[in-house]
Amino acid sequence: MTSKKIGCFVLWLVLTMSVSAFGQNAKDPPVSKVFAVLEKAIDTKTSVIGDDVTLTTVNDVVVDNQIVIPRGSSLVGHVAGVLTKGKDQPKSVLAIRIDKAVTVAKQEIALQAIIAAIAAPPAALTGDPTYEMMHSNEPKMVGSPRAASASGTLSASSQASSNAAVATAQIKGRMEQGWLLNENSQGASGFEDVSIAWHLALPPPLTVFSTKARSLKLTTGTQMLLRMAEPRVPR
Repeated sequence: MTSKKIGCFVLWLVLTMSVSAFGQNAKDPPVSKVFAVLEKAIDTKTSVIGDDVTLTTVNDVVVDNQIVIPRGSSLVGHVAGVLTKGKDQPKSVLAIRIDKAVTVAKQEIALQAIIAAIAAPPAALTGDPTYEMMHSNEPKMVGSPRAASASGTLSASSQASSNAAVATAQIKGRMEQGWLLNENSQGASGFEDVSIAWHLALPPPLTVFSTKARSLKLTTGTQMLLRMAEPRVPR
């Protein structure tokens, strides 16, 4: 797919976000949706361009009756832009690019995705010291080559099994705490004066969060709804 075609697809994706999948015309490009949670807080006060952004999926992504991205997989991206409100800057801005999915079996799948909606996690999720302690000790689920080599002691298959078990436990706990988004959600729920826009001039697309506050922080456990071109397993 050429850059121009990808750009057109993403523009169509954003313009039709509020349309249910059941209402799509057969000729429209198919869109996959996935719910995920943010694994590490992002703050405009401390983040820099290039910082990793990692989400964990809480549902399967199915394409042609095949699970392409199983729940518990990681969505990996990075901070593509960051500004903090100041004398010459009227808003705090955070731009995120989603690059790929990494399954629990360590398979990488390139993505063209936007974050359509976010919701602040229930207070019990981020305020529970037991959860925080367990979360801080969990194995890394995603990886860059450096992160993979740093893990050191486990084989790839052992890491995948361990990660899958941890992800399953985390997902169960999160869902029990209450999921705040649905497939038609848009905007930022539970975040004061935060708006979401998309930079679509050139692919890959960027999701841009902004606020008039002095800083913008997406907390650990932030719930997210992503929409993307149907992912395909590399052949």
